[in-house]
Amino acid sequence: MTQFADATWRDMHASMWMARMEARMLHQEMTGVDLVITSGRRKNSPGGSSLHAHGRAMDLRVWYLDSAQNQHRFADELQRRLGPDFDVIVEGPAARDPRYQARPPHIHVEYDPKGRHMADQDQ
Repeated sequence: MTQFADATWRDMHASMWMARMEARMLHQEMTGVDLVITSGRRKNSPGGSSLHAHGRAMDLRVWYLDSAQNQHRFADELQRRLGPDFDVIVEGPAARDPRYQARPPHIHVEYDPKGRHMADQDQ
């Protein structure tokens, strides 16, 4: 069972339901514990450009992915499973992109078929 920590899941885009199931299965495979989604649909923070406000993004807790290497291994495998219409980004101290390193640690997943963020990423 997927756990929600203050995440709003109503009115999420259909693609995110599939992404949630893939993330849950992978998290269970890698850690043996349930996935926790910390954010679903919500207002963007000032200056934010994510797709949370449109129901096309979720944030995943990384507590059980106990190293930067495991966070990237999870993110890379989830990206492979979801395909090019999604962006899977490690945020926090383990982030590859310096723009995301000062944020709280989590994995951001968004449905972005036009690839507006990945053009800037080195993933």
